[in-house]
Amino acid sequence: MKHYLLIFVLLLPAISFSQEWRDSLTVAREAYKAKNYGNALKYYKSAQRNAPEGIDLSEEIAQSAYRDHQYDVAEEIYKQTSSTKKTAQDKARDYHNLGNSQMRKKDYQGAVESYKESLRKNPNDAETRYNLSEAMRQLQTTKGSSKANQQQQKDKNQDQQNQQDQQDQKNQQNQQNGKDGKEPQQGQNGKPKNQQGQKGGNSKDNQSGGAKLKDKAVEKKLDELMKQEAETKRKLSGRDSDSESNKSGKDW
Repeated sequence: MKHYLLIFVLLLPAISFSQEWRDSLTVAREAYKAKNYGNALKYYKSAQRNAPEGIDLSEEIAQSAYRDHQYDVAEEIYKQTSSTKKTAQDKARDYHNLGNSQMRKKDYQGAVESYKESLRKNPNDAETRYNLSEAMRQLQTTKGSSKANQQQQKDKNQDQQNQQDQQDQKNQQNQQNGKDGKEPQQGQNGKPKNQQGQKGGNSKDNQSGGAKLKDKAVEKKLDELMKQEAETKRKLSGRDSDSESNKSGKDW
């Protein structure tokens, strides 16, 4: 009796452990049916951790993750399980689901490759063939949009460069014309206004020179008049001396 009791005590943790993962699995499946995919995923993971060796719940975990919009989790699981499945049908299903997860992530190139691999395993799957065509269409649209955006950005950059070049040319021209960026005003003869009418200096200097010449002419004229006046006086003085001499030398 004691022997059986000892065996029961030793098996009790294992029985309890087994019951725990079964309970988690039951809760997970109920949550999935209720469309509470977040809770389903949590309990599926718990059940998988505690499940005995050989129990594989990866399919249900991946489906719960996909339904809960955790596409990265689903993608990773399908990548792992697709290589472990034994039959071509099972491999085709995993690649199909992998493509669906990638489509949700807008990884259209990855989805195309996954759907192609699924069709290699199961060429008669019409749903996979349709999904492949949709993935290829989305991929082409994305590439076309990307090229259009690149061209638009290229045109924008070119416009900005043209505007910069024009501004640089304008600045260079302004520097050549003067600090204020204005060209000197031209007169009728093509010279700047501040240079018109100038010969050998400005007009003020010419006027000063003319005045000096005029003053010299006046002085010369005055000198001539003075000389004439002195000559006249000399002549008059000579006549008076002769007259007196004649008077004093008269015979009586």
